[in-house]
Amino acid sequence: MQLTETVKLYLTTEQKSLIVNSMNEYIKTVNIIVADGVLGKEISKYTTATFDAALTSAIKNQCIRDAKSIYRKYLKKKAQNSKENTTIPVVRKACCYINNQNYKIADGRIEFPMLINGKSKRISVLTRITQRQISILENSKLGLMRIVYKGNKLVAQFSYEKQEKEETSSDNVMGVDLGIKCPAVSYIKGSGVKFYGNGRRNKYVRRYYRNLRRKLQKAKKISAVRKINNKEQRWMRDEDHKISRGIVNNAIANKVKVIKLERLANIRSTTRSSRKNNHSLHSWSFYRLSQFIEYKAKLAGIAVEYVNPAYTSQRCPVCGHIHHANDRKYTCKCGFKCHRDLVGAINISNSPEYVGDSDIRHTA
Repeated sequence: MQLTETVKLYLTTEQKSLIVNSMNEYIKTVNIIVADGVLGKEISKYTTATFDAALTSAIKNQCIRDAKSIYRKYLKKKAQNSKENTTIPVVRKACCYINNQNYKIADGRIEFPMLINGKSKRISVLTRITQRQISILENSKLGLMRIVYKGNKLVAQFSYEKQEKEETSSDNVMGVDLGIKCPAVSYIKGSGVKFYGNGRRNKYVRRYYRNLRRKLQKAKKISAVRKINNKEQRWMRDEDHKISRGIVNNAIANKVKVIKLERLANIRSTTRSSRKNNHSLHSWSFYRLSQFIEYKAKLAGIAVEYVNPAYTSQRCPVCGHIHHANDRKYTCKCGFKCHRDLVGAINISNSPEYVGDSDIRHTA
């Protein structure tokens, strides 16, 4: 499994100027190569000698690889939407990728090549690396390093391979129901139920940021709006990490071997919504939370399966009768009573309708 770590960069004025110029040149070059492909040129034969760019040869090679990847995705999307005009992809966010053969992290510094006066020379940038990250560097195979803006600061993000624990088969299954009012509910047969997160607090925080954005937009404070957006996203991401960690820790404690989740395809278009909860539905990333649960579970040797979400919160786990709950209270004509989200978790746990992996980025 490939994971990513982020480290801060403490740059001199000259180093920052070199890196920013390379980042801008990088996206400019990638966009030019992609445009060449769209125009019918054979970019598969491109080499560093094919085009001019104020970049080192190693970074130019990475530009070619990235441009080819973007162009292949463009062709695939165009083939799937043959009746529609497919927008030509354009990279806008300033960045720069350096492969693992051309950077070195050691002794609190990162060394990598930059173009200085027309020649490729290595620069040494001061950074701050935690003890955990030092352990990762010593015991993992490193992949690409990406330099990007985080806020108004430059950071380096390096990928590495993490060995997954071997999954073992077992009937001990956890069903997890994801939602808005209750972010997550888990059910393990014979081991009980657990609720995660606080839906009311989540809605309050998102409403607070939404109102604050409106005030700042009226005052035309664009940079402040951007900062608020970033702060809200960091908060939401942190909540997803906490919820997913709680779910996986509970699974480990109960020796669960399979976690079942709903494959929430088209959740935004199929969920009944109101003006009151519409913003919450469209601002919360169900896909991200599912992915956090999946990768943490796999690192712990727990398999993750996605099941058909149809009627999971409406079907009675006892008699199978389907009907809507009254808000959070589910009462069936057979006498079964339960919290609606718990009904969903029970049905997900018992569901035999396996529908594949988590390739659902376009829907959540």
